[in-house]
Amino acid sequence: MPRTTLIDRRNAGTPQRAYSLDGKFLHWQEEDGETDGNLPLDRVRQVRLAVEMAGRESQVVCRMSTEDGTEIAFGSMRWAGVGLWEANARDFRDFLAELHRDLAEQAGPVRYIEGASMAFLVIMAGLGGVLALVGAGFFAKLFLVDENAIGLVLIPAIALGLWLMRLFWPRAAKDYDPARYIEAPAGESAAQADESGANVAEKEGSVTTR
Repeated sequence: MPRTTLIDRRNAGTPQRAYSLDGKFLHWQEEDGETDGNLPLDRVRQVRLAVEMAGRESQVVCRMSTEDGTEIAFGSMRWAGVGLWEANARDFRDFLAELHRDLAEQAGPVRYIEGASMAFLVIMAGLGGVLALVGAGFFAKLFLVDENAIGLVLIPAIALGLWLMRLFWPRAAKDYDPARYIEAPAGESAAQADESGANVAEKEGSVTTR
């Protein structure tokens, strides 16, 4: 069975990388074709799956970390330009399954966690709250007090703030069973496999596909 190569770029400040697995190592090669590296899978001690932002969408991001603090991250969407993200959910799902299969063969203990860190959730939910409150304040002043219809343009900002609060409301991370990522659900169609990172992350409080 051929292995998946995952092309990923986290943001404007990071290079595009092609990730691959050989059963013992995670390999990567950067876009310049000259810079590469690898991470022995027996050094991995934690895998965290969490919902993160991708422009105006949301995505699932996998973060692998070792005992010495080395972290490798890749997601179901990749940065493609200012405000632009490309859906990459099918390759991400296949790569995630291969990663969990390979990690299951390693001797070292690995903790599998589902959910963003508490600090990240607090910051993002707080930003959403500030956005909603500021938008609501200006809306009340312009539309309700001054009776100026331009205040209506603030409704999307209020909605966005509330959406951010709902998506990132602080909740404790939880352990998950890696077995559920090793094999794709039986009977899954190609259309379901191609769902975007936003749809993969749609189930609040979980990064499990539906």
